[in-house]
Amino acid sequence: MAKSLNVYVYVYVEIVMKTTVTLREDLYEILKRKYGPRGISDAINSILAEVLLRGDSMFATMPKTQLTDLRDHRDRV
Repeated sequence: MAKSLNVYVYVYVEIVMKTTVTLREDLYEILKRKYGPRGISDAINSILAEVLLRGDSMFATMPKTQLTDLRDHRDRV
C-alpha cells in the first residue's frame, strides 16, 4: 500500500516597484562601500522601512482594563 504525502507550499508575493532615486555622492559612496553595489537597493529599503513603518502597531491599541471591569459571560443569560 502506497503512503500519501501531503506537501504544503506557502508563497509570499512581494510587489517590486522600480524608481530612480537621486543620492548625494557621499551617501552613495558610503552605501556602496558598506553594502556593495548590488546591495544598495536592499539597504535603502530596510532603512526606509525602519523609519517610515516605525509607528504604533495594531497590538495593544485598546486601553488597559482591570479584570473587575470585565463582564462575566453568565450575565448574558
